[in-house]
Amino acid sequence: MTQPEANLAGDDLAGWHAAGAVDEVEVGGAMVIPVKPPVAVFRIEDGFFATDDTCTHALSSLAEGYIEDGTVECEFHFAKFDIRTGKALTPPAVTPLATYPVAVRDGVVYIDLRARVGCPIEQLSSKE
Repeated sequence: MTQPEANLAGDDLAGWHAAGAVDEVEVGGAMVIPVKPPVAVFRIEDGFFATDDTCTHALSSLAEGYIEDGTVECEFHFAKFDIRTGKALTPPAVTPLATYPVAVRDGVVYIDLRARVGCPIEQLSSKE
């Protein structure tokens, strides 16, 4: 499960991706890290969380979706996902989103993408 802020000491952020400044994302908002496939960074009441940005049903950006009560709703077919766990909550999506550890240090949000191999959206994209 993604944690709102990983407990890291010293230079433990080696290999982590700097997503941006904390103040770039309002509570209830999201930003996209332009990697392939893209990653969404959500800021909700209890912290920052990162998931794959692409809906596992219809290849739509979830950062552009509707965010409420710790969930994000895809704007294409209204599938909902739990931002904290990536769990698909409503049809038509049934495949969960990959989630990634998040750390905040000195006003910067960092995402650990080192274990990213085999994320669900990569598997879906390879079927096309």
